[in-house]
Amino acid sequence: MRIRRLPDTLVNKIAAGEVVERPASAVKELVENALDAGARSIAVDLRDGGAALLRVTDDGHGMTAEELPLALERHATSKLARDEDLDAIATLGFRGEALAAICAVSRFTVTSRARGAAEGLRLAGEGGVVNQRLSVPGEAGTTVEVHDLFFNTPARLKFLKAPATELSASLRMVGQLALAHPATQFRVTNGGRAALTAPAAADLRQRVGALWGWETTERLLAVDRVEHGVQVAGWASPPDVTRGGRDDIVVIINGRPVRDPALLQAVLAAYRPLLPRDRFPLVVLQVSLAPHDVDVNVHPTKAWVRFRQPRLVQEMLVAALHDALRRPGVVPSLGAEPRAAAPTGELGAGAAPSEQAALFHETPAPYIATRFGRVLGQVQETFIVATTDEEVFFLDQHVVHERVIFEQVRAQLDAAPLASQALLFVETLDLGPAARALLGRWRQPLERLGFAFEEFGADAVVLRAVPTLLKGDEPKRLVEAILEEFADPRAGEPTLDRAVAFVACRAAIKANTPLAAEEMERLVADLELTETPYFCPHGRPIVSRVSMHDIRRELKRTW
Repeated sequence: MRIRRLPDTLVNKIAAGEVVERPASAVKELVENALDAGARSIAVDLRDGGAALLRVTDDGHGMTAEELPLALERHATSKLARDEDLDAIATLGFRGEALAAICAVSRFTVTSRARGAAEGLRLAGEGGVVNQRLSVPGEAGTTVEVHDLFFNTPARLKFLKAPATELSASLRMVGQLALAHPATQFRVTNGGRAALTAPAAADLRQRVGALWGWETTERLLAVDRVEHGVQVAGWASPPDVTRGGRDDIVVIINGRPVRDPALLQAVLAAYRPLLPRDRFPLVVLQVSLAPHDVDVNVHPTKAWVRFRQPRLVQEMLVAALHDALRRPGVVPSLGAEPRAAAPTGELGAGAAPSEQAALFHETPAPYIATRFGRVLGQVQETFIVATTDEEVFFLDQHVVHERVIFEQVRAQLDAAPLASQALLFVETLDLGPAARALLGRWRQPLERLGFAFEEFGADAVVLRAVPTLLKGDEPKRLVEAILEEFADPRAGEPTLDRAVAFVACRAAIKANTPLAAEEMERLVADLELTETPYFCPHGRPIVSRVSMHDIRRELKRTW
């Protein structure tokens, strides 16, 4: 076949396939154009989630009668003038192809009046061809109305999801843009019914409250860090406020919401190992840096960006979230500040005090009041009870010990691998291909923790040593538990923290284990020294508390 130039109609359809994946993509592009036009109020009206109708109305500066026809052509824009402008883009849009691509696959009407103009202009057509031009009165601003999206591209049309799914995607997109621009009012309707309302807000916290609810927003932690020309500010949930998906993790770069995988992993790394592997935090972070340090021209929909110093931005996200998660306000009203405590002793597996060596092999040290107050005793041989003048605390002894071991082991690993116990009789592990591959992925962090493996034949692996902390476990069952724990497909990439959390959980004292008073006091004292004394490495809460005020009020009411 001979090479030939493609007709403009086909070129526009190809461009639309890159820019407009679904109704939410069109909503995103049109709302971004409205924001670039200086809009302070944006209304989005949908029908069938945007597949049948989507209309975006703004009160921005509008377009003149001369500009509007040009805006429907590909690569026509007011946002770039010189080559140098591409190196420091400060607007959400810049390519000048979004409106042309949307009109190429829909029946469209575009109406606009520039501020100060006597009247506006309306253009209507289908498939990218304008067949109606009218001068009309109207308010300053622009309205883009899109009917029957993908009517002339049936292959794309058949891949659209159910209207409820498309509506959800559109609302998620508008919600992220609303978080990025709190000073602008947003309203979304679907089928004439309000679906999202976000009044103009004084700051990001008010906008988060309008979208996520004030009860949730009151629990969020302020994030603010400036360093090396990068500012990270926003709000993040404590580890006990989570969601089952990643939709409420929003990272905004210079006013542009992005879904950069590296930034998402940086956020999750900051929460690891505070959360269970199937739970995710609520985070909205605004990252501000010089425009020439970020390249937004790397994806047709501008959803991904590239940084001049990507490692710096990722480390700033982690550091800013660490600052927030380690503040005392992570769990409010916990009484006194932590005290300096004596050095901790070695922790081991628990059994009845009369039948085992003490958990703590050192001379008991005197204890003073802590944030958890005075230890009273044990309930059901599972919960340690402590009290201050204002609150009563119930601490799950297993997760207390798990958190303590986790942080002790993590600190030891910074210096050297953990001590291991060689097995008197080595264990031969017959593993299938999948299990061998999984063990291969985790072998390095496991060996740092004190495991020792050796290849034996084509299909077998020999276990020669286990961590000293776990020497009481049956070795073969221990490895089976490891593979079961790490085989979960939601687990993500192997990390040392996950392996340490597994060892800490196995080594910690269990429920239904009686403890001596000195052992309970030492556990609580050791918990004081941890960086995160309120959640175990898997995200389970350690402490439950009851206010003395609530107890007194309840007693008075029943009396």
